[in-house]
Amino acid sequence: MKKLAVLLMIPALAMFMVPSLASANWYYWWGIQGTWQMSASGSCLHSSEPYSQSAAGGWIAPGTSNVYAGVTVANGTWTFESTGWLTGKGTYSQRIYATILPGGATTMPGPSANIPVPLEIRVIPSLVLFPQPPPVAFTYEITHSGDIIITEPNVGPDKVTLTHRGSISIDRNTMTVLTANQPVNYGTNLFANTICNFSRTLIKVSNQVPD
Repeated sequence: MKKLAVLLMIPALAMFMVPSLASANWYYWWGIQGTWQMSASGSCLHSSEPYSQSAAGGWIAPGTSNVYAGVTVANGTWTFESTGWLTGKGTYSQRIYATILPGGATTMPGPSANIPVPLEIRVIPSLVLFPQPPPVAFTYEITHSGDIIITEPNVGPDKVTLTHRGSISIDRNTMTVLTANQPVNYGTNLFANTICNFSRTLIKVSNQVPD
């Protein structure tokens, strides 16, 4: 009878083990710790007035608003430092190269009079003022399946929180991160109300986190 009882228990134990095996990789997602190089592309819309949310879940600038748009590419460095199996902190620094598109607003306030909105390649932050882009701090959380949620707090004068969402490759050497559909008021000029949509690819280059 004892042998029969043991034999009957084996299938039951296997049922409990299968889900655990399916998510067995969760405990080593901490292996993303290190330094990553980023390349990105995206677009930004700038408005002189706050956006309102559309019925479809997007955002609309008021008809009375002055607006302009740009498409962007960016490169930079991200660091990830584990604080637990599925949580951590880090920083990123990036330089954005924005191509300002024709149309929209033609002028913006200057020191003494309105100045044109030029068709230009705008470098953010300035290469002259910031030879090294300043770092931005964030925290992150990883799901058992390898999705990552990156939280960037205190953005702009209103101190809003930006959320970046992505996925990690099974070998933990590549990551895709999307930032989208989140308005921010940077409060620095007429076109302070900004929505930037970015798609980023990160490639791990080192297991070390810079001091």
